[in-house]
Amino acid sequence: MTTEAIIAKPSGMRVVGQQLSKYGIVIALIAVVALFSVLRPETYPTLGNFGSVLQANSSIVLVSLGLMLPLITGHFDLSVATMAGFGGVLAMGLMANGTVSHWSIAVLIVVAVSAVVGLINGVLVALFKLQSLVVTLGMQTILFGAILLYSKGQVIYDGIPDDFKALGQSRPGGIPLPFFYALVVALILWYILYFRPVGRRLYAIGGNEDAARLTGIRVEKTVIGAFVFGAILAGLGGVVQVAQVGSAAPTNGSEFLMPAIAACFLGETSIRRGFYNVWGTFVAVFLVAAGTTGLFMLGADAWVQPVFNGVVLVGAVLAAKLGTTPANREKFLNYWRGLLRRRTAGN
Repeated sequence: MTTEAIIAKPSGMRVVGQQLSKYGIVIALIAVVALFSVLRPETYPTLGNFGSVLQANSSIVLVSLGLMLPLITGHFDLSVATMAGFGGVLAMGLMANGTVSHWSIAVLIVVAVSAVVGLINGVLVALFKLQSLVVTLGMQTILFGAILLYSKGQVIYDGIPDDFKALGQSRPGGIPLPFFYALVVALILWYILYFRPVGRRLYAIGGNEDAARLTGIRVEKTVIGAFVFGAILAGLGGVVQVAQVGSAAPTNGSEFLMPAIAACFLGETSIRRGFYNVWGTFVAVFLVAAGTTGLFMLGADAWVQPVFNGVVLVGAVLAAKLGTTPANREKFLNYWRGLLRRRTAGN
């Protein structure tokens, strides 16, 4: 074997380190589950608890994947949480008021309304070149007003068919049905983003919009599509949530935004590092949920959850910043090495 071959071949420890880094989020999830299982062996590692975590967070997975699509193209959609809330309230209201004859029609109306909202966001961002943060923040406020108008500020729970509630409350084989929805959507998105030309176009636009345009990619059309399908996923996430609880409140969906953002940025640090990716986001949702559930079982107060989500978000952004390129990592390490040398010299 030549010297060049020996040098080119990575060492075993380096390969292990690369794999640990690539799948760090999965390892972190296993570690969190193991930790709280030891601390609360009677209540945490039970099928009932795991089923509740999967059921409660499957709708957040759908919202997070909806947020991920515009993020891939370099744009932010702050309206996904209120889109989920409005989708849930609209579906429940249509059924409670007897406007539709079957729950499936209500779901289709939610899909259509969500697509219109996404289309408005996409057109304003892609064609009118407005900042996505400003546009979607405005849409978030409009949707919240629409929720209050449609629900009249009341919780909607009367006249909801049992077969609709079963969509969110059934557990075939002990596994919550909403988890299967989230898994199927994740598989479809994974296939599209990794193996279809549209997926490569989305990532190309996020990498360099001008270069993507020069290669013949229809940037505006693709960005609009990302907003449209992202809004549809968010609306469906809201429908799944209200099917789980059997009612729709004006505040539905408002708690989804921070976990969704944290999941997207945390997912960027693992599996396909440096890129917003399906499975990183998918696992990140349940990592955050597993952590907050464990903390609550240890007796943590209600304020711990938003603080935990905020810490995870900041930590994920920092990890993504340091982990995307060797130069960033080296810069970070050099800073701390220099700081330690100065302290040592001072002593």
